Amino acid sequence: MEKIAVRFPDKNFWNNKRVLVTGHTGFKGAWLTQWLTQLGAKVCGVSLDPITDPDLWTEMNMDMQGFDFRVDIRSDAWQRRVDTFKPEIAFHLAAQPLVVTGWKDPKLTFDTNLGGMVQFLSWINTSSSLSAGVLVTSDKVYRLDGKKTARIESDPLGGADPYSASKAASELIAQTWPMNPDKKVATARSGNVIGGGDWAEDRLIPDLIRAWRSPEKFTARNPNSIRPWQHVLEPLSGYILMAEDLFQRKIKVDAINFGPIIKDQVSVSEVVKEVQNKLQPPNSLRIDESPQELKYEESEFLLLDSTLAESELGWRSVLNWKESIDMTLSWYSDFYNGIPALKLVQRDIELFGQISKSR
Repeated sequence: MEKIAVRFPDKNFWNNKRVLVTGHTGFKGAWLTQWLTQLGAKVCGVSLDPITDPDLWTEMNMDMQGFDFRVDIRSDAWQRRVDTFKPEIAFHLAAQPLVVTGWKDPKLTFDTNLGGMVQFLSWINTSSSLSAGVLVTSDKVYRLDGKKTARIESDPLGGADPYSASKAASELIAQTWPMNPDKKVATARSGNVIGGGDWAEDRLIPDLIRAWRSPEKFTARNPNSIRPWQHVLEPLSGYILMAEDLFQRKIKVDAINFGPIIKDQVSVSEVVKEVQNKLQPPNSLRIDESPQELKYEESEFLLLDSTLAESELGWRSVLNWKESIDMTLSWYSDFYNGIPALKLVQRDIELFGQISKSR
């Protein structure tokens, strides 16, 4: 089958659109907010304060023109404030996003991820301005069955840990919520995203960067696990296209996968070796090869089939896993050499656009 041209977000569509992003101070939320801003949108954010040090949102120092609301998504304190902004489109990213935190604090995880989804959907139905919403969940919503095949959207949902179960349950909430007929929403499921500016605990690339910047050795948690690694701009481009088509009532499905090139079945240990070989100076990242005792169970094989995203949206992944790592490591290297985070994010968005249009 002939490969279709990659579709890219439409700047004419987004110019002066009023957009809400929940979780805008998080890793993906910060990248998304900046991309929408570069497309000409006016953006409002609802989120808690960042929890890492450093954190991308603070480093970017963006001006939200008074529409940066630091409120718990589960509360009733944000809806009226957001209504004054009159958003037309919303992206729901606010969540407890970490598998390990899910094991450590399952109550917080279920409260945040389910309660946040309920509050968000409830608000959508009451908003007089909103037309479309993208509900971001996870690649981990699928039931584990031991099969080494890429997941499609119709596969059974499930969860072997609190985080995964909370995201699968969020999907069910979205599927069964009685929506007003003049609102259109759908869920977006994406893989293990990487990119500059992520400093979260218990994520592979941030942990590697911390080890690179310290005398400590890095120890891989699950070295043989296969994950759908992709640069953060890959799924974000899908979310943006999804929002465009939801707004224009072109989408007839309620969930879409956004995964990397399917032949890139790459293990944690392969990613670690690639990062170690690329970071400068040579041998600056030291690896502890001894096996680590697993405190928490995780799936060994997880891939997404993104055929539906290509047929419905004209979206497909454009970066292979090594290119994604190269772009990510370049970001961190330049950041620690003094280039401002905002300039690096702007640069990578422009570069990603050039690559997408060439493929």
